[in-house]
Amino acid sequence: MFLVCACLAALATPAAVMAMTDSAGDGSLVVQHANGPHGTPVVELTITGAAIGHIWSGRILIDDATPDNGVSPEVTGATWQKGPTASQPAQSWGGTDFKFRVVGGTYTILIYGTDVNVVALGTGQVTLTGLSDTPLSDGTYSLNGGDFHSLPGQSSKLLTIGTAAPASTSG
Repeated sequence: MFLVCACLAALATPAAVMAMTDSAGDGSLVVQHANGPHGTPVVELTITGAAIGHIWSGRILIDDATPDNGVSPEVTGATWQKGPTASQPAQSWGGTDFKFRVVGGTYTILIYGTDVNVVALGTGQVTLTGLSDTPLSDGTYSLNGGDFHSLPGQSSKLLTIGTAAPASTSG
């Protein structure tokens, strides 16, 4: 547990995260100690790139839009796992004190729970939802190397991670 927290803490510095990006237009998302309302995702993320995280208590749903790329989502320490099925291609996991990692593809990730920590690199979009009744203890986030802010008490607008790569012109 200490090693996971130490790794997440090391990755949590936005400047360090931005230095790790290697593609034009890549950005970052860092979420620390996020807590959300029951039944609403704390983090609703679509990313082309990579994401790692730790969930103290809750569940995660991962839909892999690039299942044939040879890289599958990895979740360790979860109490239970469901899917995929023919009618539901997304997989879900849940429990306490578990970790996840997605790399090298396009993923939609929904995270429900308490004490959620996420670091994502690449391009994509995210919606964040904190607690309206305890706004000072619902966690913080940083987007694209910016300052940390408290999670919003209601679902945020759709936030953009990174920027689209500039169109090349030939002439």
